[in-house]
Amino acid sequence: MISIITPVLNEEENIVAFLDNLNTLKGEFELIFVDGGSTDGTLKEIKKNKSRLKQKVKILSSPKGRAVQMNSGAAKAKGDILLFLHVDTQIESGSLLAIEDMLKDKKVVGGGFTHRFSGEDKILKMVCILGNMRVRFSQIFYGDYGIFIRRDIFEKMGGYDEVPILEDVELCKKAKKYGKLRQIEAKLITSPRRFESFGTFKIFAFFLIALALNIFGKRPEFLIKYIAEK
Repeated sequence: MISIITPVLNEEENIVAFLDNLNTLKGEFELIFVDGGSTDGTLKEIKKNKSRLKQKVKILSSPKGRAVQMNSGAAKAKGDILLFLHVDTQIESGSLLAIEDMLKDKKVVGGGFTHRFSGEDKILKMVCILGNMRVRFSQIFYGDYGIFIRRDIFEKMGGYDEVPILEDVELCKKAKKYGKLRQIEAKLITSPRRFESFGTFKIFAFFLIALALNIFGKRPEFLIKYIAEK
């Protein structure tokens, strides 16, 4: 079984669409929402609509921070495969079956989806093309690619490093020590809302700064709102 772990923080407007999309999935799974202290109606919306989903839904709370929230969800997961999925994403109906099929290869410990943004922005379309090429070469996935991993490997490597940004990059680096990461063909469509809020080129600039500083173990918290929050 696959455990889908979704960190949320003030995501009231995305809950219903997310649940409705997950209802189209083939295969058995559980969904674990981990709230990081929402001040809007996120928790109310989850509780009101969780019955829309035919699968089991758990609702947890933890301190704010994606890495902290995802580790909290993983600790309560029942599945032997963990899928970390953002609430502003949509995935194809056969996605879980594709993950299970990929992991039949014992050399593969995890991976991610083929990523694209919703909408028709030509720059972001090119970003996705280049990003998917980069992933195939580097085996390093960002969180909005929908990272999946064998639960036993996740536990062996100590889960996510509880850092403010780029926890996804560090997770992939650790996972590659245990086996291969692979990209499945199933597409994951994510919202370009961060780019729309701050501007495409500004986000790119801050992301490159964050990656450069991360090499030296520096992760300034002022970058969170540009590359980690919605």
